Amino acid sequence: MTPPAGTPPPQQPVESPGGRQPTQPPRSGGSGPSVGLTAVVLVALSAAAIFWAGLSLGSGPGGRNAEERAAIEAFTQTYRRIADDYIGTPLPAEVLEGAIEGMFEVLEDPYSRYMSPEEFESALGDARGEFEGIGAVMATENETGEACEPIDEACRLRVIKVLVGAPAEEAGLLAGDIVSAVDGASLDGSTIGDSVLLIRGPRGSEVSLTLERDGQEQKLAITRDTVISEDIHGLALADGQVGYLAIDSFSTNAADDFGAELKEHLEAGIDKLIIDVRDDPGGFVDATVEISSQFLADGAVFWEEGVDGRRVAVDVIEGGLATDPGIDVVVLVNGGSASASEILGGALQDAGRARLVGEQTFGKGTVQEWSELPGANGGYRLSVAKWLTRDKTWIDGEGLLPDVPVEFTGERFWATVAEADPEADGQLSTAIALLLGEPLPSPTPGPDPTPKSTLSPVPSPSVVPTDPAAASHSPAAD
Repeated sequence: MTPPAGTPPPQQPVESPGGRQPTQPPRSGGSGPSVGLTAVVLVALSAAAIFWAGLSLGSGPGGRNAEERAAIEAFTQTYRRIADDYIGTPLPAEVLEGAIEGMFEVLEDPYSRYMSPEEFESALGDARGEFEGIGAVMATENETGEACEPIDEACRLRVIKVLVGAPAEEAGLLAGDIVSAVDGASLDGSTIGDSVLLIRGPRGSEVSLTLERDGQEQKLAITRDTVISEDIHGLALADGQVGYLAIDSFSTNAADDFGAELKEHLEAGIDKLIIDVRDDPGGFVDATVEISSQFLADGAVFWEEGVDGRRVAVDVIEGGLATDPGIDVVVLVNGGSASASEILGGALQDAGRARLVGEQTFGKGTVQEWSELPGANGGYRLSVAKWLTRDKTWIDGEGLLPDVPVEFTGERFWATVAEADPEADGQLSTAIALLLGEPLPSPTPGPDPTPKSTLSPVPSPSVVPTDPAAASHSPAAD
């Protein structure tokens, strides 16, 4: 299985900073290190068997030190006492799962955690860009359109877009619909991750959504199916002068689809491009390296620093279609751009190949490996390295600062919405004006850089991971 890379907003599938997220995939073991996840599949033993086998490793001379062996023995004795003498009904699998979960909680790392079988499969499915569900992107929003949680009267689960040809479209679900209940159960108190797991389900099964549309409540039954997400969207804007390429997540097919759209723009004679990674929580590291390499002739895309402090360059793949500096590029970013999105933005910014327009990005600078536990016992992700930009800057908790700061105003442009108006999107209209050499729309000033302490941690992918990871309140695909 090809591993995902590097989990934030309206989408929820990659490891992103934590819950897109997200970015947010397993790590590849190919020509270079990958940022994101590395799914390691272990031998098919039961959870208990693998656990005890692990405890016994290194117990001989030269293995674990005496203090560690004593701690492991203490754990073993405690577990055995519970299993043998607890007056209630012992549930060994749950006790061991709790122990594994507790190990990750002690780390106090928002990107390292245990995932149940359902969460693990959902996260990897998001990263791959293929899952079983209804085919809609949803986000939690308050009355001013800001991300929020949990869901309640002031924080609603809104349909952001419906994928073309997906079950949701066939059933009549519309962008703008508010989902208040799933199969008759209210979503009040739920997170977007909780809602995703309720709405998704096996192909062929049915889910009933209670909707609010135009002030009226109605129920909509949708038969789930396998959904292939469309993560790359290309359009020609400004009367064909500007090519627009939106990346919703760096999924398995993202690099190939991006290359095809880019080639189409270039063959049409377009030499001004906008890459939109706003609210993109991340995805597979391989995908972001391939996409970045379309614009870079040589050098590193990013650097990976392991636990030993050694830094290894992840280099550009030769043969990019748009390495000519005469092709002018702008990358649109915001606080939901994380992980793989930041690798792309940082590489092009450091190399002087693109200007960043928009808002400060999320700031996720660590690498997670994803491991599947044997016996259908879920899996975990563990932070194992840092990643640094092409110029060796670690952006964790800080993010990338745009060259042209622009606060979001107007209405977000979605390439898949026929009536969407690019001029109504303040950040996009600024990018277009910048490329065409026209006066920039005002106001363009952005906020002061967000202090590290105020950045919202985005857990890795409920909607997966570049880790695939997506912010817990970022839009999620169902």
